[in-house]
Amino acid sequence: MRHGFRIGALWFAALAALSSAARADVYAPYAFLVGDWDIAPESGGPPVAAAELRWGPGRSYIWYVGSIVLDGKPQPHFEGMLLWNGVHKNLDMLLALDLHGGRAQEQGTVFVEKDGTVVREITALYSEGVQPLGQPAAGPAGATARFRQTFKAAGPDRILTAVLRESPHGWVATFPGSDRLVMKRRSKGAAS
Repeated sequence: MRHGFRIGALWFAALAALSSAARADVYAPYAFLVGDWDIAPESGGPPVAAAELRWGPGRSYIWYVGSIVLDGKPQPHFEGMLLWNGVHKNLDMLLALDLHGGRAQEQGTVFVEKDGTVVREITALYSEGVQPLGQPAAGPAGATARFRQTFKAAGPDRILTAVLRESPHGWVATFPGSDRLVMKRRSKGAAS
């Protein structure tokens, strides 16, 4: 019996070590996103948004919090997680978009293109009565909208990003200038 216990313990230890190594590798293409970021027009100006991306325990997922900056102060916009999907070899994403009741969400995938650009493909789902930004309130059947965000590393503390929405004419800026934004890593201890 004692011999069987040792073999079982060794098997679980080996499995845990192998599992940790695999997680670190699958998240490696997304690691540059982890940190605290101010998001501003690429042409200059004050931040229009902020993002915080943090590792979950043991690098098991990425926690993602986004804020919109209004009158110089970040206002919570969404939060949720990005989680490795071993079948599709990308990240699954589920974010609470309505932080005052949970009646809207964003779901989708995050993946890496051949040139290293990280792409966030999003479907926003709105419950009846929820008013999407710049749209009428959703009716009894709810409403959906599609969005796309890209992230391209431009150095250790700088990421070029574009936030787009799907229109009948293809992908267009979600708001004026959102197709040419820059994320700058916030220094430790700096408040936005």
